[in-house]
Amino acid sequence: MASFEQHINQARANFAFLKEVNAKITAQWDWQVTICFYSAVHLINAHIVCKSNQHYRSHEQVNNAISPFTHISLCKLSENIFLAYMKLQNLSRRSRYLCSDNPREFDVRAFHTSEKHFAKAIRELNILLEYFDKEYSLGFTQIAINCPRIKEDTLQFFTHSSTPDGIDAMSA
Repeated sequence: MASFEQHINQARANFAFLKEVNAKITAQWDWQVTICFYSAVHLINAHIVCKSNQHYRSHEQVNNAISPFTHISLCKLSENIFLAYMKLQNLSRRSRYLCSDNPREFDVRAFHTSEKHFAKAIRELNILLEYFDKEYSLGFTQIAINCPRIKEDTLQFFTHSSTPDGIDAMSA
């Protein structure tokens, strides 16, 4: 099974891939949300390996291992971090299967992913990156993302870029 370092390296690769995809494609929000989620998956799995030397194969096992609401959680995270991960997981599920996890919504229609959902995914991933970067001194750096819905946000790991290549004019 993968080590802490291997999970972190994969999270970094996914983060870099997100930047690359976003710089070249100004839509396909579903795929970009999914990249955000799988970046988070590897951060979470690195945490689990570090804290318990366990390796889980299902999302349900991972969720149980990090849940602050379960007494048997081996690698509990705070409620804020856990909920950020769960929101990101739900956004990715919506993106991949066109469904909603909201029991009040009908399953008879498809739930498409828009820029609004991508902005939510960016915000949730930023919460996770802030926590894991501080907890494990990972040294993630900020990337420019073309998403006008985060333009007014102050995020540690993401900044808005409206240039086609994803390079912020301020940092060029």
